[in-house]
Amino acid sequence: MTLPHQTSSPLTLLLLALLLVSPFYANPNVNAANDSLVATVCSKTPHPEICTSILKSDPRTGTANMNDLMQISIDLASFNATATRVKSHSLLLGTTDPGLKERLNTCATDYDDVGGYLDQAMEDFKSGDYDGVNIAGSAAYDLAGDCENSFKKEPAYQSPLTNDNYNMENLGYIVVSIAYILENGG
Repeated sequence: MTLPHQTSSPLTLLLLALLLVSPFYANPNVNAANDSLVATVCSKTPHPEICTSILKSDPRTGTANMNDLMQISIDLASFNATATRVKSHSLLLGTTDPGLKERLNTCATDYDDVGGYLDQAMEDFKSGDYDGVNIAGSAAYDLAGDCENSFKKEPAYQSPLTNDNYNMENLGYIVVSIAYILENGG
């Protein structure tokens, strides 16, 4: 028996490739002046090399000023929050284990909240309220940690969201770092 050959449109293939490729690969188009801005931001985060990789993954970074980097970081964090929320809901629908459902519900709620905080961060950024941006970025990384920690309570479960939570924590730190720089001039 042979299976019918299915063709995929180029758009479908492109979308699939974008979903499969991590958004955190470095972009070689970042120029030397922006390397300095990225280094300044990332030196204030717990994982400077990851921060650098994340920021350089966005082609807008190559010509960005500090305000642009804030826009980019909030955009990347919002994208991550949405993707993680969708993933947690999808995993929730696919399990019957009550303990796993409880943890995934916690994460779905946490990421609903992260999305709200990031929306607020954007509003605060546009109005020049960098303290508000700092609070929202801190909430984003705290909630990602809360999601991850929910899998550690007894009985412990292997978290299917570890990488997503780690990425959100790093993105939250980037938002906080840039808010600090913008508020304090460095």
